Amino acid sequence: MLYSLSLQFGTEGWELGRVTSWYWAIGVLSVGLGYSFIGSRLLAREIVMPIQHLYERMSDVQIGYMQTSASDLFSDEFSRLIWGFNHMLRGINVQHARNNQLVESYFATLAAALDARDPYTAGHSLRVADYAVLIGKLAKLREEELNELRKSALLHDIGKIGIRDSVLLKEGKLTDEEWVQVKDHPVLGETILRQIEPASFMASILPGVRSHHERYDGRGYPDGLQGEDIPLFGRIIAVADAFDAMTSDRPYRAGLDRQKALVILDEGRGTQWDPYFVALFVEHMQKDGFDEQNLDIRRTSP
Repeated sequence: MLYSLSLQFGTEGWELGRVTSWYWAIGVLSVGLGYSFIGSRLLAREIVMPIQHLYERMSDVQIGYMQTSASDLFSDEFSRLIWGFNHMLRGINVQHARNNQLVESYFATLAAALDARDPYTAGHSLRVADYAVLIGKLAKLREEELNELRKSALLHDIGKIGIRDSVLLKEGKLTDEEWVQVKDHPVLGETILRQIEPASFMASILPGVRSHHERYDGRGYPDGLQGEDIPLFGRIIAVADAFDAMTSDRPYRAGLDRQKALVILDEGRGTQWDPYFVALFVEHMQKDGFDEQNLDIRRTSP
């Protein structure tokens, strides 16, 4: 309309002060183009913003963050799209939770199957996992690290499945040859777990399985690692494994009193075990103890 008026001014020779009709027409066109540009940007923003928001939520899912959701703050068309995305994500989360539960059951079943070979070690892997997670919490590990630590502790002795019963269940003193076979179980366990696909699924728990018999002073096996060269999970599981082994009954001896076992752990700080994790565990056990009812159930379960 403004452009038509400017043409009318031009054909009839009107002027507005010192501004000719041509300048007026150019001004009107400039204002119109400016409004058009602003309007197109606002319209594009209304389209791009929900798409960008949805893309960001999809990126969260891509990296494994499943607790995200898209905000339903847009127009009806995009609202339906975002509702569909959130509905799909809820289904994925349900399936993800089921898969995690299945994996946890898988690890616990493997550990129970291993412990069932020897009635005197029934529940050993589950108790070691409990102790290891306790130490991890005291050390303020992240939730993801605690989950991986538990899996590693549950399967720390899986290599013993390859040791003959005549050696593994022997009540007397082992011969040098038999002791070599027993000392091979961390490496054998790592080898067994490497067969599980995809390899990346087990990668985080393998170091703990291989290194849980390393000593802080470097005199352990299988690699003779020393100090903090020993993987984190290996140092934690070593403390948990030793405590449960000392306090559990064996055919050739009764389990130690827990207080005595804590004293032995404390005496081995910096030599056999990581001093930091021993200190955390001993201090907590002496001060607050552990979930005795839960542990008693696990000690008597077959």
